[in-house]
Amino acid sequence: MPLSFGNGGTGNYKPYVKYMASTSSWANRDGQVNLSKAVFDLANIKTGWCLFTEGGAPEWVMDASLEAPAARPDGEGQWKRGFKVCIMSKSAFGEEEPVAEWATNGAGATMSIAQLYSDYEAAGDKAGEVPVVEYQGAVPTKVGKGSTTIPTLKIVSWVDRPSELDDNENTGAETPSLPQPVASADDEF
Repeated sequence: MPLSFGNGGTGNYKPYVKYMASTSSWANRDGQVNLSKAVFDLANIKTGWCLFTEGGAPEWVMDASLEAPAARPDGEGQWKRGFKVCIMSKSAFGEEEPVAEWATNGAGATMSIAQLYSDYEAAGDKAGEVPVVEYQGAVPTKVGKGSTTIPTLKIVSWVDRPSELDDNENTGAETPSLPQPVASADDEF
């Protein structure tokens, strides 16, 4: 069998979404997206050390679990704590690829996700449900010698776990698909 070094996104491409603190907006590979409500897969959030370099792909050293953080990597560059979480929104990302990964080590984003995760834990176990989160704007904040904006993310409801999220887990274990919830008229995801 010949070696394959194809670089055409087949099989390895993972849709992404990023929060842009400078404009308090969201974007993906196609440009700005309107992310007003989305399902956040907080049960499968991953944390670790991240290094972003100019013009390069981010490097990650992931924690073994949320309770077992990895050691800070040695070497050049400014490694910062970050996270990866899958977000589902058909209205923001489309029907074909409704799930995107939000992965960052930005100060405002990590402050926001820490608060959201705290709210998620305080809500307790919802037995197969995931939170619907609403983006409610951003708060300008001074951090160290600079400034950023912190996205305001609030849990507004809970829904049965969409099967689309199971397709995006990288836990190595297969997860049974749950039935798709019936969307109400005000559901945007």
